[in-house]
This record gives sequence, C-alpha cells and structure tokens, in this order.
Amino acid sequence: MMRSTIPALALALVAIVGGHLLDGGTLGALLHGTALLIVVGGSASAILLQTPRPVIRRGLELAACLRDADEQDPEPLIGTMVGHSRLARRDGFLALEPAALAETAPFQRLALEMLVDGVEPEELRKTLTLDLETYEARERQAGRIWESAGGYAPTMGIIGAVMGLMQVMQNLTEPAALGNGIAVAFVSTLYGVGLANLFLLPLSNLIKARIVEEVRRRRMLIEGFCAIAAGHNPRVVERRMRGHIGA
Repeated sequence: MMRSTIPALALALVAIVGGHLLDGGTLGALLHGTALLIVVGGSASAILLQTPRPVIRRGLELAACLRDADEQDPEPLIGTMVGHSRLARRDGFLALEPAALAETAPFQRLALEMLVDGVEPEELRKTLTLDLETYEARERQAGRIWESAGGYAPTMGIIGAVMGLMQVMQNLTEPAALGNGIAVAFVSTLYGVGLANLFLLPLSNLIKARIVEEVRRRRMLIEGFCAIAAGHNPRVVERRMRGHIGA
C-alpha cells in the first residue's frame, strides 16, 4: 500500500515544483518558515484541541503502520482455519488450546479461547461481532484526525494569507518590507492546500481503506470460527470464508 503511495507523492511534488521552476520561479520562493509554522502549527493545534490524547496516539500509530502495510493474502489465513477445523473435529476443541496460547493476534486468540471453552456458535458470533464493531469504531475515530487536519490546513493557509496581506497594508510606505508579507500570503495558501490535498486527505483515505480491509478480514474469520464451533466439515469452513473474498 505504502510502496505505491511514495512514488505518487513524489510525482505530485515534482509536477508542482517543476511547473514552478519552468515558469521562471525559484526554489527559494517556495520555502518560507513563517508560512509553514502558521499552517502546520495551526492545524496541529486545532486537532489537539478537539481530540482526546489516546485517539491522537492511535491516529499516529495508524499512519505509522501504513509504512510497511501491504495487502494481506487471505490464503494462508484460510489454510490455518481449515487446519483448526480438522484438528477440532478429530481431537475436540481442547486440542486447539496450544494454538490459542501461541496466537499473537488478539482477535484470533479470543476466538480460539472461546472455542476451547466450548462456547456455543451463536454466543461466539455475538462476542466476536461486538469486538469487531468496537474495533471499527475506535479505528475510524482515530483515522478521522487526518481527515480533520486536511480540512483545517487550507483554512490555516487562508489565515496566513490574511496575516501576510495585513503586513503588506501596514507597510505600504515601505516597499522593501512588502515582499515578505506578500510571500507569507501566497506561500501560506500554497502550503495549506498542498498539505491537505497531497498528504493529509490521501493519508486519511489510505487509513480508511486499511480499516475496511481489516474489517472484511475479521468478518471472514468470524464465519470460519463459527463454522468450526458448529462442527462443520473443513470444506464448509473454507467455503464460508471464501464467500467474503469472492473466491
């Protein structure tokens, strides 16, 4: 996922900076510390004011996870579940206890522990569905901080533009001081719109896509675990799981 994002972001930056240079502009004209401080600092402050600290922490974690995130192949997971099904049918649910102890993913470990405890399929489905809904709500709330930041950044750019124009108006009698104010005005707008549309909003959409993918994966697991709990044939377990991936 992230491997395709970096080249796309690089292409956008090359297109914008390259177009600016081809039009006779200079690289230095795009660099302005005051404008950057207004846009980044203002956007970050707005997010901090409206968002609880644990949600911000999780939002940062979601963004960091995208660095190494690739689309997961469901085949190994289906194979593992079919193996659990065969073992449970042959030796009983208690035979899944070593797998439950070795499992590192909290969702799968919860499901395996409930199977070992002999929980009925309907109760298993209710518990796992509730866990999934809680997960989805928590992740979506955390991911929304990037969407919010993408909304605030252009507004902060406009604030920077207004501040720059105010500086221009205050120094109309001093032509030498006009340049910095005009630079703040235009570069702030560029930073705000560029940051939102090239980074923050795409990052938000990537996180949403990752959450959707994980929710689908967990729904597939719920079907598999409930089929195992009901004592279905391993082929039934496999077919139910494949129904969630269209295979």
